[in-house]
Amino acid sequence: MKHGIKILYGILILGILISVFHLLSGNGYYALGHIIGTLMITSIVLFLATVLFILISFKQNIKKISIWLLLILSCPTAIISMRYFAKEYFLKITDTITPDEFLYKVKVDSEKYERDKLKLEKLVDSLVILEIVQRPSELAQRAFKDKVYNDTIERAWAINLPIRLENNKSIIDTLFFSDDGKEVIAGLLINKGFNKFSKKNEYIGNGFEFNKNEWKPFKILEYSVRGYDNYKSCSERLRYYYFKKIGTYENEYNMNDIRFLNLKK
Repeated sequence: MKHGIKILYGILILGILISVFHLLSGNGYYALGHIIGTLMITSIVLFLATVLFILISFKQNIKKISIWLLLILSCPTAIISMRYFAKEYFLKITDTITPDEFLYKVKVDSEKYERDKLKLEKLVDSLVILEIVQRPSELAQRAFKDKVYNDTIERAWAINLPIRLENNKSIIDTLFFSDDGKEVIAGLLINKGFNKFSKKNEYIGNGFEFNKNEWKPFKILEYSVRGYDNYKSCSERLRYYYFKKIGTYENEYNMNDIRFLNLKK
């Protein structure tokens, strides 16, 4: 174990360098997520490697301050990170954490479901902002039926997408209905857009509340997922958030919880 301490410091330095790389190559929320993930993994690896090193060379290194400094430095973050990853793994292998007695179980005819799905997809396309309009007098671009038009519809009730995207398609991923199965009250929405900067397709997912009688029928919810290059990955992450994570970490009800849906009526 002649080079053991160097290896331990190498793990720490490598984690820092990877974090710096994410900081320089990423942007905003994505970069922060990658940095936090890297530091969490680094802390676990460093902690386990330090413990192993101490166990196999205890007599030789018991008085080396640098070893105990690394152990103390990595221990708290490593324990928190391991608990976090264990919890994340549990959520991934679980369909939902919503208690069965509160689980949404409304049955809707498949033809009605598809009709309402198509209707809302067309409505979303008609309301999506493709460009930020600086002056209200200017015409604004909107997407509808996969074509782009200029119009002067009131901006306040449109659905915002990042300016870097050119909206290609709106996809209703999931719908939730009222108790009688007649009205849509909430759901999950995925927008497929072309990223002007990366020159690739990008998928963005959002949760929404819906009330056809409101002046602004769609209310986009707080949590969104973005940066995915395919529909499946975006859908899985979106469902993960709204069917599992929100009810676990945010002290809120999942979207498939009738207590959440009852609040939206």
